[in-house]
Amino acid sequence: MFDRKLHRNNSGNNEELCALADLAEGEKGVIVKAIGGFGLVRRLAEMGLTPGTEVKLVKKGSFGGPVEVEVRGVALALGRGVASKVLVKPVKDEPHD
Repeated sequence: MFDRKLHRNNSGNNEELCALADLAEGEKGVIVKAIGGFGLVRRLAEMGLTPGTEVKLVKKGSFGGPVEVEVRGVALALGRGVASKVLVKPVKDEPHD
C-alpha cells in the first residue's frame, strides 16, 4: 500500500496528494489527476471521476479488495489498483459553529 506522500505540482508549490485508495473510510478528497493511459482516464471520466470533483471513500474491502466511493451522489466500486492511480488532495473537515 502507498503511504501519503508530498508531491510537487507543476507550479512548484508543495501540495499534499495521496492515492484515493489511501484515504481513510469516511474521508473526503478532491481529485487532482489520474495516472494512467488514455483508456483508464476516459473510463474514470465516464464514471464522473474528473479533476476538481469531490469524492468520499465509503468503505475499503478487506485483503486488498475493492473500495467503495461516493462521487456526485452515486456509489461506485473501484478496484484497489485503479483507486491507487487516482490522486486526490484530502479535504479537511471544518468544524461547524
